[in-house]
Amino acid sequence: MKSRLALRLALGLLVLLAPLACAKRATSAPDKPAAASAQAKRYPFRGIVRGVDRSKREVTVEHDAVPGFMDAMTMSFPVRDDPQVFEILHEGDRLEAKLVVDGADYWLEEILTKGFVPTSSAAGTTPPSPGAASVTPAPNRGVAVGDRIPDFALTDQTGRTVRFSQMHGEPVAVTFLYTRCPIATACPLTATRFAKLDSLLKEKGFGKLVTITVDPEHDTPKVLADYARHLGADPKRWKFLTGDPKTVAEVASNFGLIYYPEKGQVVHAQAAAVVDSDGRLATIYFGQMWDPEHLLRDLEKARKG
Repeated sequence: MKSRLALRLALGLLVLLAPLACAKRATSAPDKPAAASAQAKRYPFRGIVRGVDRSKREVTVEHDAVPGFMDAMTMSFPVRDDPQVFEILHEGDRLEAKLVVDGADYWLEEILTKGFVPTSSAAGTTPPSPGAASVTPAPNRGVAVGDRIPDFALTDQTGRTVRFSQMHGEPVAVTFLYTRCPIATACPLTATRFAKLDSLLKEKGFGKLVTITVDPEHDTPKVLADYARHLGADPKRWKFLTGDPKTVAEVASNFGLIYYPEKGQVVHAQAAAVVDSDGRLATIYFGQMWDPEHLLRDLEKARKG
């Protein structure tokens, strides 16, 4: 009986895998693909983007196992979704979607991106280590607008020590995030907005950007360098900083930012600040109620003279 049951299970698994592994794969999705049939099956799908082919409307994903259907592997999938989805798909992004299997065809739809993962990571990312963010900022210690930000020294994505006072002479926009943040409307959104601000400052020819990790035990200079490349950041203008957890916590305290570990993540406030060319806090926004244009306006006001 046991051997027969095992044989039945094995045959059942082969039937499930046959449409994806053996049948002719759907090529690029048409502009107006036919709707899925009533027999189509949909599976939750998670993984990391390893390649994007906009011309074929395909994405290569290093994906987790799809329960009841297929093992974890790396392969290409046609995309049937809003064409604008290719504007937000980048190599190294976490991805969640629905895998649709309809006879011999299969594709991804309802795609969401969930933040960046360093290219050395596996699809099943691990949460922050138990010691991550174990040193937390002191509450109610933020510098008042108009006061000088205390000087500090941290390490940037190139491995160089950077003192904040070295940036005096130009206004600086400062924010905090961590590279493994899984919440699309938190760190990934902040990073995207700072990338736009970076482009605006490049056109204007002034200003600096500073992004400080709240997960310094994981976000080493190498990890931050990978993250910075993903965003197209020029290290001469945009510094990604990490360092001793105690120092990072002190810096966060001075900007009025609180963070702490919880359930495998680093829970932290959202903040974006502008420091003027003399090193004084000019403006600070908490939450996500700001746009790159707001910070550009504040940076222009904070220029010396």
